[in-house]
Amino acid sequence: MSSWVARAALAVAAIAVALLVVEAALALRPTRHCGGTPPFWRPDGDVGWALVPGVRREAAVCRGTETVARHVVEVNALGQRDRPRAYARTPGRRRVLVLGDSFVEAMQVDLEETFAARLEARLGVEMLNAGVSGYSTDNELRAFVTRGARYAPDAVLLLVHVGNDVEENGPRLYLANPHGLPPKPWLATPHPSRGLALCLAAHRAAGRLTVATPGFLWSRSRVVRAALTTGTGGILAFACAGAIGPPLVPGVPELLGVYGAPETPAWQEAWETTEATLRDLVARVRATGARIGVVLGPAGIELDPRIRGFQFAFFPAVQTRRWDYDYPYRRFGDLLASEGVPWLSLLPALRQHAARTGRSGYYEWDAHWDAEGHAVVADALAPFVATLLGP
Repeated sequence: MSSWVARAALAVAAIAVALLVVEAALALRPTRHCGGTPPFWRPDGDVGWALVPGVRREAAVCRGTETVARHVVEVNALGQRDRPRAYARTPGRRRVLVLGDSFVEAMQVDLEETFAARLEARLGVEMLNAGVSGYSTDNELRAFVTRGARYAPDAVLLLVHVGNDVEENGPRLYLANPHGLPPKPWLATPHPSRGLALCLAAHRAAGRLTVATPGFLWSRSRVVRAALTTGTGGILAFACAGAIGPPLVPGVPELLGVYGAPETPAWQEAWETTEATLRDLVARVRATGARIGVVLGPAGIELDPRIRGFQFAFFPAVQTRRWDYDYPYRRFGDLLASEGVPWLSLLPALRQHAARTGRSGYYEWDAHWDAEGHAVVADALAPFVATLLGP
């Protein structure tokens, strides 16, 4: 037993030394704006991950290692990519809480160029930006329950990103497709097989470990961040492939499965989870006395042939299948209509802009809205938000 312990201790020491060497080598590399900087967020037990209050640094839009655009981004004291806010209402002003992912967070443009800031200036109401990169409906539900309701908004505006929100809500699909984000401590599915149950339990345990990681270690160590996000996700995806089930189309990014009726158990589960989570969020918002409206934001591939070209170049198998880009809008529309929730698709406005100007409103490589895209979105949303708030 003593020899086994000695060998184990030696192995642990060797791994520790190797990690220290890697960490030191990374620290000696010159700082670049595209990659290598600490994230704006940190793990969070309530919502998975959250922006770090008070952080101020540059964010870059990248094309490979090339910096396309650069912006100074500040996170306010309440953990929002927004101007300073308070939980207390401003007398005489109505308030809208905007939930969503990186399209709401909008680190690709200056704060004043975001659609939320444009709407605030145009409508004279508070538009609180609660977007966080990587969020899907399950994160947003937890964000509203634990924090958002404290703002006592008159209305909640939820932006659903059609391109990946359904996939990232699905337990098996989230497990199968690492996103460079922490594991979700709540990830579960009813009646899993024994193998899938073990994989989901390992994922949840990794999520709890990530949340317990000391903040100074998370912010300073690239090795720790990589191990707890990309590393953990990649290991679980590989080890659990058999329990997760087959992909929709081999050689094609799984997120494209949203563009068509679900054909695998994983996609059926993803849609069912999304719809149940969305119904829960609607009920919880209404229970506070607030109204809720949903905005469906398209992915760039839906309207920009240049972005599709990048995809075809990397994944030629994409062209072997006909994708139904209207399917998610029909399905979401049916669900929201049945719940009496007003909704708006941004696809027509962005398509019209592209047809008129030849510009999509998206960065080609980054695939988020540029300043022009945010202006188009604000124009489309202004009457919708005004109607949502009522007289």
